[in-house]
Amino acid sequence: MASKTVEPTSSTEILVDAPKLPDKFADESYKLFSQVKVQPPTSEEAERIRKKSVRWVLSFLCVGYHLMYVDKQTLGSSSILGILDDAHLNSTQYNWLASIFYLGYLVAEWPQNWALQRFPVAKWLAGNLIVWGSILLLHVPCNNFASLFVVRFFLGLAEACIVPAFLLTLSMFFTYDEQAVLMPIMWASGNSSPITSGLLSYGVLWIDTGSFSSWKWLMVITGALTIFYGALVWIFFPDNPMSAHFLTLEERAKAILRIASNHSGIEQKRFKRYQLIEALKDPKTWLFFLHAWSQEMANGLTNQYSLIIKSFGFTTLQTTLLGCITGLTSLVSLGAAAFILAKTRDSRAWISVAAYIPPIISSVLLITLPWSNRWGLLAAIWIRSTGGIPYSVVMVWAANCSAGHTKKTAVIALYHVGYGLGNILSPQLFQEQYKPRYIVTWWVILWIACVLPAFIILYLRYYLAKENKRRDALAQSGAIREIGVIEHIDENGERREEVVDARQLDLTDRENLAFRYVL
Repeated sequence: MASKTVEPTSSTEILVDAPKLPDKFADESYKLFSQVKVQPPTSEEAERIRKKSVRWVLSFLCVGYHLMYVDKQTLGSSSILGILDDAHLNSTQYNWLASIFYLGYLVAEWPQNWALQRFPVAKWLAGNLIVWGSILLLHVPCNNFASLFVVRFFLGLAEACIVPAFLLTLSMFFTYDEQAVLMPIMWASGNSSPITSGLLSYGVLWIDTGSFSSWKWLMVITGALTIFYGALVWIFFPDNPMSAHFLTLEERAKAILRIASNHSGIEQKRFKRYQLIEALKDPKTWLFFLHAWSQEMANGLTNQYSLIIKSFGFTTLQTTLLGCITGLTSLVSLGAAAFILAKTRDSRAWISVAAYIPPIISSVLLITLPWSNRWGLLAAIWIRSTGGIPYSVVMVWAANCSAGHTKKTAVIALYHVGYGLGNILSPQLFQEQYKPRYIVTWWVILWIACVLPAFIILYLRYYLAKENKRRDALAQSGAIREIGVIEHIDENGERREEVVDARQLDLTDRENLAFRYVL
């Protein structure tokens, strides 16, 4: 933990209550600023750096999100392409194939996030993507529940690092306000994946290769694309701004100064136990965890959409195309959310709560509409897509409300533990005895996955706004100074102290009172 001892500095100034720590525990940005001294970027320079970051970082993240969700929907798409018959699966076994993926995800979440702090982010991400694509290919020889159960578990292990790696990278290159806009754009790319999945499913239905079923072709195509994407990530995707090949050395330093308003560091490869403990004791960590769990109690629908739409009386070919509309509504709604976030300030909570209204209406319609009204039931399925907005907004909100690299990593990991837990449980809502109307299921989704998370978001905003007001009062009284001390020890054992910006100390949001929580 950063020491608060009062010590004289090399500049003979006495810093009162300034945080102090050894240089080995400083943020990675400190090492860069030791090599190059630059002024904050001008508006033109900042815009040029932002555009380069969007071109090289955001483009990779959008493709990655889209491909990840296409891959995750392969099981749902395969359900109408022959996997149920080829692997002799009943409804209970099919639901467990969805759940076991997230059990693997849950088991791997902490180790994967530890690895993301310990190793270069892009290289670890690329390795997991290549493994993920390879495991998708391993679905092809599976011909029973047991074999599919194993590969689905290992698929979850590999996937556990993908979103945390994306979030960490996003936080290194963009301001919190920019992240609030970019995350829905990335999620729009991901949630529009039913368009690709639907068209791929439609296309493979026309491939006639005898015993090599259509669902196997889907696994081959998606697996190969994921391996290719992983190779591109290894070659071109940056680990952090300090190693970004598309920026000059001076631009790398200015890229860090450009996001100074985050009041947070960039990266620190040493694990700090006190930051983990602080994350576990922080109430907002568990509020974000609870939101992730409740939100994802509806995500069992991902692997059920095709089966549910087909149960309304549509053919397999019709179902593959009608499923594309879900992706289109997701694309439009998330794009609209990104536009609103770009034009407003401190509106994360309001947009997220408003986005739960269509899923609430959807649940009511699915409970009350007569079974003969298949187009009304189908429309109710389609309007659920706005539920992707709060997930994308709150996920990056959780990361933005944490500082200190170990703490941020821990908060992201716990958020995805909640995500994984919800996804383990949610497929079990679609039990055989609830078919075809799933009345009990829709009631659970209505209250647990729509109403509860909306109230959690409202309380989070109240909690964070109250803390911001407390810090504003301290700042007005002159009690906050965003500077600290780096302590150097040379080979002779002599100590030297250097006054630096506190953002270079890898402080947590609780240590750095200049930090403000975005709303």
